Amino acid sequence: MLWYKAWIESRTRFILIAVCLTVFCAAVVLFHGQVEPVLTEALRGLRSRTFSGHVYSLVYSGTAKGMFAILVIFLGLGGLGRERTHGTAFFTLALPATRFQIIVAQMAVGLLELAILSLLPALSIPPLSVLVHQYYPFTQALHFSVLWFCCGSIVFAASFFLSVVLPGEYTAPVACFLIMMLDAGASDWRPVIVWRLNLMWTMGDFNTMHWDPELNLLLSAPLPWARLAVIMFLALCMLAAAVRSTRKQDF
Repeated sequence: MLWYKAWIESRTRFILIAVCLTVFCAAVVLFHGQVEPVLTEALRGLRSRTFSGHVYSLVYSGTAKGMFAILVIFLGLGGLGRERTHGTAFFTLALPATRFQIIVAQMAVGLLELAILSLLPALSIPPLSVLVHQYYPFTQALHFSVLWFCCGSIVFAASFFLSVVLPGEYTAPVACFLIMMLDAGASDWRPVIVWRLNLMWTMGDFNTMHWDPELNLLLSAPLPWARLAVIMFLALCMLAAAVRSTRKQDF
């Protein structure tokens, strides 16, 4: 019942994000001939005139990636504090379940929704490519789905944690967005740039893509498992902190 309740509360946000991502990915593939001529000169080094470079430029390293990262902030909004704002916290606390069970159900459903959203480009781009007589490997798309889920998990966790500890309806998403902007700016600082702390770089495999002349495809390097493990660990720490904070809150 708790999982179903968490789904009901988040399904509108999830469906809207899913529709936005799917429509954009479909447009990138189906109208690649019309979009390709307007790509900027900065993308020429990635062989953007090829179909795989075109998909990478606009989906996995471009607009769709940014759209995904920003919209995941809203997917992560949760906690009993928001229910108190909406006047439903007392009803939720009256259910035959502990606060731990309630909050974990919200996080689990949110992470499951995040996994589905991460897979949407992989489930839509390769089959749609066939319709326009192009080819994009499913394994390559799945590679980026793993990156999107792992990097998206820390955005989700940060949004969830901030929505638990900060009052107000819009405080948490604004704070999470500012933290993402701070991360992007601080990671360009020369003393730390070598560590490649920019989350968006990791999500898009920036500076690790290479051209395979035999396959005529723009391909990625192997997944950075060590970095992804650190990201997932930090996300789990923030979710654990959200659970701890919820147990201490007075409703």
